[in-house]
Parts: sequence; C-alpha cells; structure tokens
Amino acid sequence: MNLLKRLSIILLIFILIIMIVSLFLPSSFYMGRKIIINADKSQIFKQVDDFRNWKNWSPWALKDPLIYAKDGSFSDPSFGEGASFNWNSEVGGVGSGEMKTIASIRHDNIKNAIDAGMGGAESDWFFKDVAAGVEVTWSLTIDFGFNPFAKYFGLFIEGEIAPDYELGLNRLKSFCEELPKIHKVEVVKKRLEEDMWFLSIRDTVNQREMNNVHGKIYGAINHYLDSLALTETASPLVIYHFFSEDRIDLECGIPIKDSTVLGSGSIKLNRIKTTNVVTAVHHGPYERLPETYFGINEWMRKNEVIVTGPPWELYLTDPANESNPEKWETAIYFPIE
Repeated sequence: MNLLKRLSIILLIFILIIMIVSLFLPSSFYMGRKIIINADKSQIFKQVDDFRNWKNWSPWALKDPLIYAKDGSFSDPSFGEGASFNWNSEVGGVGSGEMKTIASIRHDNIKNAIDAGMGGAESDWFFKDVAAGVEVTWSLTIDFGFNPFAKYFGLFIEGEIAPDYELGLNRLKSFCEELPKIHKVEVVKKRLEEDMWFLSIRDTVNQREMNNVHGKIYGAINHYLDSLALTETASPLVIYHFFSEDRIDLECGIPIKDSTVLGSGSIKLNRIKTTNVVTAVHHGPYERLPETYFGINEWMRKNEVIVTGPPWELYLTDPANESNPEKWETAIYFPIE
C-alpha cells in the first residue's frame, strides 16, 4: 500500500469520525442577552424596529459605520413587518448579508430573519415593563440542520457573537437613556361649542419640505389678511389630512372672525365645525410632538373613542416672540364621536 493510498484512508476515517460525532452535536444554537433600560418603551422599540436607527447603537456601526450610510441598503419603509436591510463590508466581523423583519408587534416583540451565511438564523427582541424600566432581551437562534461543519461551528459561535450583543445592548441603553424623557400627557375630552372659521392653503409636501412650508403659507395668508384689513382671532393651525413617511397632506390656516370672506386663488375659507374632541397641550419643541400624539392615541385606545376626522394643531406660542423651544406650547385636537 503506497503512501498516497494510506493518506486517503486516514483522511476518509477522519471524515467519518467527524460525521459520526456531528450526529451527537446540537442541530441548533440559542443565545440570549438582557438589559434593563430606564427609558420610554416606545422610544426603545422605535430604535430597534427602524433599521435606519441602528446606526445610533449597533455594535457593528463602531466597526464599519458606512453600512448604515447608504439609502439603498434600506427598504421603504425601513420599519415594521416586511422591512429589510442589507449590508456589505470588508471589515472583519461585519461581512455581508441581509436582515428582514418578519414580525413586529408594537412595543412588545420583533423577529428578524438573518441571512449571513450561517444557516437559518433568526433574531428576537422582547420588551417587558419592569420596576426599574424596560427589560430588553436580544436573542439569536440558528438552525444548522444536518450540516456537520455548521454544527461544529456552533460550539464556538457564542464566544464570537456574545460580545457584540452585549455591546449593542449597552449602547442601546446609553442612547435611549440620553433621549429627552417623554412627559406625561394630560388628555381632555370636551366639546367645541362654536365653529372655527379660517383662511387656509392646502398642500402636499415631503418630510424635507416641512421646515419651510409653514412659514411660506402663513406669509401668503397674512399678506391677504392685510389687504382686507382683517386680523386673526386665534393661533395659527395646521390640519393633517394624511401623514406618512414620504407624503404629508396638510392644510395651514389662520382663524378669522368674518365668515363671509371668499378667499383668493389657493387661499380658501374653511371651518372646523362644532364637534366633540380629545385634546392635549404639548410642551416643548415641535420635533417632540410625536410624544404627545402617542399619549393621546393611547388614551383614545384605552377609552375606546372613535375618531371622525383628521387631527389639527394650534400653535399657542409664537416662536418669533419666544426663542426657548422648551417654553413652546402646541394644542393638539382629534375630532371624535
């Protein structure tokens, strides 16, 4: 028997031993890590649910931040069930792959399917209220099937992945606990006893245009009011007829007393009719308005009220007269049955 034949037999025996031993190895892998975060559950959930927010805390953002810098890497929308994110990096420990959200239950749990060359991998997130805050669990499950080499890989994978998961949870904790605290929302149910007449312009814009559209519209309406020697009777308002990530159908208006004005061009005379409403006053910058909207929506859900039309905002504080955003007040209204 020549040397080559002996080596072939030895190699065959070695492979058979590997195959036989692999039959007794686990065919799946599970690893979970937990942390308690002292922040609002909705803020924590949003950081995880929206793939675009992973740049704020992901452990892999430290290794290669460029993977979160390409718009083409994210689905539209980039959050909720069906959202996806793909990456491609030459940095060690990052590699390439795709992650897809296959389940997203608001403020409760998220399940991601991961394709990174490790078999059928799934990542689960759970958010649980506890006395000290929110307990966040991040876990990874991998199904190796009958692949013997993957099974051997499973013996060492926790030591490779656990530090990243622990770092990610700690970064998520630090980031969320530094976010502005969501203030308590005092919701009131009442009836508007008089119609509110207003001159308005309705337009459809995207998120990037939101910062400039209000001033332009209010300027046009004020110019028209001046030409008629009319004055506003209440704070400026905005009605949100439709709101999504990429399109906002809004109507900016200025209340007036005279309901006989006809309007001109794009400026129309409209009114908010007498109705029942749910309302709350938001205290602080406009970018934190979603916090108050969330509080109102939670109140309406618990009290089982039925919304009958689009919400509107009344800007009680004029930023031109008050430079400190923390002192701004904005009233939010939802018409209900």
